[in-house]
Amino acid sequence: MKPKLLVLSAWGPYKDRVEVDFIKLSGRGLFLITGATGAGKTTLFDAITYALYGNMSGDMREKSSVRSDFADGGTATFVELVMQHGEKEYRIVRNPEYLRPKKRKGGEGEYTKEKENAVLYLPEGKALQGSQEVNRKLLEILALDYRQFRQISMIAQGDFARLLAASLAEKTKIFREIFSTEIYERFAAGLRSRSAQIYRQLTEDRHRMEEDIHMLQTEEADNGTLTKLLQKEEYPFEAVLACLEETARHHRTALHNAQTAYKGWERKSAAAAEKIREAEYINETLCKLEKAKEELRICDGQRLAMEKKEVRLQKAGAAAGLSSAYNHCINIKKQWTIQEEKLKENAEQIRSLREEAGKNTDLYVHREEIRAAFLVMENYRKEEAAHIEAKQYLEEKEKELCKLREAYVLQEKDTEEKKSRYEAADKAYKRAAVGIAARQLKEGEPCPVCGSVSHPFPAACPEEIPEEEALQELQTVYEAALDKLTGLHGRTAACMGETQEKRARMEETGRQAAHWRKQQELFAADIVKVTRQMSLKEYEELMAGYERAKARLGEREKLREGLEAEKEALQRELQEEEASFRLQYTQQGFGSMEEYKEALLSPEETEALQKETEDSRRRLQAAQSVAAHLQKEAGGKSVVDTAPLREEEKQAKECGRQAVEEQSKWHHRLAEIMKTKKSLGVRWEHYQRLCREYGTVKDLDNLASGNNPKRLVFEQYVLAGYFDEILRAANIRLSKMTNGRYELSRMKEVLDGRTKDSLEMQVLDYYTGKNRPVKTLSGGETFKASLALALGMSDVMQGYSGGVRVETLFIDEGFGSLDSESLEQACQTLMSLTEKERFIGIISHVPELSEKIEKQIVITKTNRGSRVEIVV
Repeated sequence: MKPKLLVLSAWGPYKDRVEVDFIKLSGRGLFLITGATGAGKTTLFDAITYALYGNMSGDMREKSSVRSDFADGGTATFVELVMQHGEKEYRIVRNPEYLRPKKRKGGEGEYTKEKENAVLYLPEGKALQGSQEVNRKLLEILALDYRQFRQISMIAQGDFARLLAASLAEKTKIFREIFSTEIYERFAAGLRSRSAQIYRQLTEDRHRMEEDIHMLQTEEADNGTLTKLLQKEEYPFEAVLACLEETARHHRTALHNAQTAYKGWERKSAAAAEKIREAEYINETLCKLEKAKEELRICDGQRLAMEKKEVRLQKAGAAAGLSSAYNHCINIKKQWTIQEEKLKENAEQIRSLREEAGKNTDLYVHREEIRAAFLVMENYRKEEAAHIEAKQYLEEKEKELCKLREAYVLQEKDTEEKKSRYEAADKAYKRAAVGIAARQLKEGEPCPVCGSVSHPFPAACPEEIPEEEALQELQTVYEAALDKLTGLHGRTAACMGETQEKRARMEETGRQAAHWRKQQELFAADIVKVTRQMSLKEYEELMAGYERAKARLGEREKLREGLEAEKEALQRELQEEEASFRLQYTQQGFGSMEEYKEALLSPEETEALQKETEDSRRRLQAAQSVAAHLQKEAGGKSVVDTAPLREEEKQAKECGRQAVEEQSKWHHRLAEIMKTKKSLGVRWEHYQRLCREYGTVKDLDNLASGNNPKRLVFEQYVLAGYFDEILRAANIRLSKMTNGRYELSRMKEVLDGRTKDSLEMQVLDYYTGKNRPVKTLSGGETFKASLALALGMSDVMQGYSGGVRVETLFIDEGFGSLDSESLEQACQTLMSLTEKERFIGIISHVPELSEKIEKQIVITKTNRGSRVEIVV
């Protein structure tokens, strides 16, 4: 990647749009970025990094704070980069998120948030928009991520100078960030964690096995072998498991014996219980027989009452057969009564409707005249209300007109006074101007006004001359008063017009009200009275009610004729049905209507009486059957004494209970032994498996953590390989910069047995032929070594980035500690890099570099922001 054009707008120290044309630096070669501290030298690399990845180059720089404090509110903040990659050209425009003034009118002092965005213009003419989409495409094009680009393209000398004297932890952290070897550290940490975890599990398993054994010490104290094993300082878990198996066999035998004894006593108890049940059955049967005989005697005594109830049911049945005819007579009589009530109700309705219609007959007859009177009354009220309203409004307008006239007179007087003051001051000012001009006249010189050279009577200048500002103020006051007077004149004229209009309206409504009042006097007094007592709507509703009442009256009179005819027909039918029913109940043996009614029973009463007779009959039959059955069951047997049998059963149950307790005891002890044996066996097996796993994991942990003969940590072993490659690449540049005197190397042996440092560096001094610590290098020598390390690291990183070449390299500061010879050597080394098509920019404010490097980007710092100039 080579930059061709970089554009910054309102970015960092740059107030406006700034363009950096890298094409002027001739593509390949060495150039200098120079300027005062804080001028914005590193900002150029920040902008390139942000354009490519949307991130800044340094940890201390935040993309949300890059907007220039010098920039105007309307200047947009963005960075634009035109770059060449391979044979193709790309353009990226990207802006961060920042606050800008609102664009809408009336939004002064208000801000809105401009969202972060990016646009990538591709060589084929297409464009991609959106930060994520652009980042994905650029990563595909460059084949370098943000971290790799920083490490390869930006060399910060301070970082590598710090590396020379850094401690093990610092060096490990630096290289871990560069080569992403944290995975190896995490692998070693995982081994340590797993080793500690397995050890904790082993300890926990042992404690739990000991707890299982402690639970047996009280229960199994009678087991001599087990007691001896438990008295040892460390439990022999395998021997304890074998002893527990033997104990379990003994408990199973004891449990079997207890179960056999329990079954024998259970059979004896069951036999005694069977004899007791047989004796109790005989005794119970004899008791039931006595009760059945007593029940039979009671039922024989109730036989007469049952027969009377049966006779009552027969009469009720005969009466029920006539119920249809009887109910028919009753229904006809009810219908006749209903018709009688309907006739009475109809008569009352006819009377009420006649009264209602009679009250409003006169109003209905004169309805046309009354409606006309209502229309006249409505017009009168409407015109009278309009007259009152116009009169009230006229009074208000007359008051308003009076006030406006008074205000106009006062304002007219005030305006005249202000006009007089202004005209007097204006006249005095003009006279003063003439007098001032007359002072300039000299005898024999022409007058600028008339041209005369003789000035016999020049104008005099008054002693008090009004100021021009005071004159203008008087004019302003006069004009304001005149405007106010004009406004009052217009309002007064408008009010006068409205007053005349309302007076005409009031007179017209008064004439109309008088007209309709005269029309009202033409109607009769009774008709006028109706219009005053009610409204037209109420009158219309009253007439509608009158018409409805007349219609209903006709309907009710017609209905009365039908009701009277139906009543006479029901009367004749009732007489015929009553004669037929008397003949029927006489034939059924009832002497009178009263006797027939007494025989009647309701369905509930009939059902209850039937149930009583049936219950009495079934009770008698059941008593007879039970007594006969029990007599047969007893078979002449006598009552049996069960006391001896119960004593026999009690003894058998007690012996059985003791056998159950013995069985429960051995069952419980066997269950505890088996539970402990199972738990101890599972944990012992798990414990042995963990022991085998712990041996393997612990060996790997010791190997990866540096607990080995070479005291070498796994991650540092990997880093040492990277470090050796960097040192080989660095020594190529260091040898050239030091005329072959120094060569960097990594110490192979750990000097301090308490540490595990495999990244310690030393320098071979060919003048003495001895190795010595890099901390003994001078300031200039340290810079050369750190520059060589940085360049070597850049070469190695390119190799590990899939052979991707970065054709642009920036080196930030560090040249101030070099003497002139070392500076020349460093420049020659950097110049040799440009021979490989590299484009190298040195960021520095060292004056000597300005003399040695012709191509320069000069950044000038001012109190209104920085500016950029390219010198070639």
